[in-house]
Amino acid sequence: MIELQNVGIAVRGRTIVEQCTATLPSATITQLAGANGSGKTTLIRAISGLQRYSGSIRFDGADVARVRSRLYVCFDDALVFPYLSGYENVRLLLVRGLTRKAIAAVAPALADDGMLRMRARQLSHGQRKRVHLVAALASGASYLILDEALNGVDAPTAAEVATALARRATDATVLI
Repeated sequence: MIELQNVGIAVRGRTIVEQCTATLPSATITQLAGANGSGKTTLIRAISGLQRYSGSIRFDGADVARVRSRLYVCFDDALVFPYLSGYENVRLLLVRGLTRKAIAAVAPALADDGMLRMRARQLSHGQRKRVHLVAALASGASYLILDEALNGVDAPTAAEVATALARRATDATVLI
C-alpha cells in the first residue's frame, strides 16, 4: 500500500500539487490521470523519492528509503543504452543478471526474443518503452511506478501491458 497524506509540492515558488491525500491499496493498479502540465510526473517523482514535498508518503508504513530495493520506477523519458541489446538493457536496468529465458518469459507478447536481441539503437520509441516495461515486470518489485507507460505504444501493446500488469498486481502495488 502507498499512502499520501497532505502532500504538497512547490517548484521554484510555484505550487504544483496542493494537499494531495490518497491511498493506493496493495495488489491493485491505480491510474493517475490529468491534463498535460497538471503535476502527474511531479507527483510521481515525489512518490519515488526524487522530488521534495511536504506531507507524508509511506509504503506499507515505511518511507521510500526503506523500500528502495522493492521499488521500480520508469519515467517516460527513460533512456536505453543504444549499443546494448534489449536483453542487456533489461539486465542493466535491474542491476542483476537474468537469463534470456527468464526475461523473455515475463511478457513474451510484449517483447519477443527477436526484439530483445536487437541493439536498442535499432528499436522504435515504442519498442524501447517495451524494454523498460519488461524490466519493470521482471523486477519482482513490490511497488511499480510507471510514468506515461503507454506513451508511444500501439493499441495491441497497451492491451498486452494491461494483461501483464494485471498478473503482477496480485503481488504488487502498481501506479500508472
